[in-house]
Amino acid sequence: MAPFTDTILLVNELNQHHHLDKKLQFDYLLNSLRPRNRFAPWMKAKKLDNLEDVKEFYGYGNEKARDALDILDTKQISAIKKKLKKGGRDGRG
Repeated sequence: MAPFTDTILLVNELNQHHHLDKKLQFDYLLNSLRPRNRFAPWMKAKKLDNLEDVKEFYGYGNEKARDALDILDTKQISAIKKKLKKGGRDGRG
């Protein structure tokens, strides 16, 4: 509900009164929100260009590789890419 402008204030009110019973919160939203189609595309994670290279070079998972990308500078990333380059016409062989 949060990405919709007509629900932000209602959700904020519930956040301020988080101690209330879940039934009371549900009834508040049920009687306060007007019926409407609230369809929105799912939020997608942004794609990081060098993530796969860092994962392969260091043997990290996604989360550790993201942390490493924050630390590495462009010179270090280009050195990693150079070491991982496999050669051949399309880089596979």
